[in-house]
Amino acid sequence: MSTKKAIPQFPIFDDFTEEEIQELFDMDESLLSYHDGEYIIRQGEMGSALFILVEGEVRITKNQAPDIDLNKLVSGAIFGESPIITSSTRLTNVIAKGEVALLKLDAAKFQVLNPVIANKFHIQLNKLLVSRLNTMNDHLAEVQTGIDNFIRIYDSHRKKMEEDPLISDEFKMVQKLWSVYFANLRTK
Repeated sequence: MSTKKAIPQFPIFDDFTEEEIQELFDMDESLLSYHDGEYIIRQGEMGSALFILVEGEVRITKNQAPDIDLNKLVSGAIFGESPIITSSTRLTNVIAKGEVALLKLDAAKFQVLNPVIANKFHIQLNKLLVSRLNTMNDHLAEVQTGIDNFIRIYDSHRKKMEEDPLISDEFKMVQKLWSVYFANLRTK
């Protein structure tokens, strides 16, 4: 895969010189390839590396819902940074979608990296994390608004449905379960 041409266009490298970027790519065993369906990261595993998606795309899943893609990342994206920051296990699965090229930077590589490059990288990583937090808060606000609207509509029709003699007992039971579920959502 031809990677060197595309690298300077990635936002993570905005403050890097071409020489600094090249130094990252010249590190031993930093550039990796994956094939369609291969796991790059598995939820629950320990890890000490982050990845920059150089070419291709990956999908993000959780073990709790393996068939649901939580996100899709394309060239230029960074992922896998959580264990470097928090020493935690991997939070998601990251799976190659087609042919993928990655730059892998683990804790050991950061220790031998030119301090100027490492500092620039940490600054960019902080900006990325703040941006992700802001995006997550926006999505949470949208979801909560949707839940509140759904609850309001449900509540406005609930009494009518409970009083309707044509509604079956099974439906009423489901309705009561939904009422409990919505009451729990309100308290979270």
